Amino acid sequence: MSDDVGHAIVVRRAILKMTQAELARRIGVTRNYISMIETGERPLTDEMRQKISAALGCKPEELSKWPQAA
Repeated sequence: MSDDVGHAIVVRRAILKMTQAELARRIGVTRNYISMIETGERPLTDEMRQKISAALGCKPEELSKWPQAA
């Protein structure tokens, strides 16, 4: 599941042309932390899901049910 969430974050960032560093800065974590979430090395807490979804302009549930990218 984490990989799907991580992929959803990557896709959403790409759509917004946002770097890992920019996302990290917006939510107050390191770029490395974002990288670990995106690769599934770090679990995504509910609180962090809220922060990331707010920074990416989507609903938290959209990060767990992301349509497959073409």
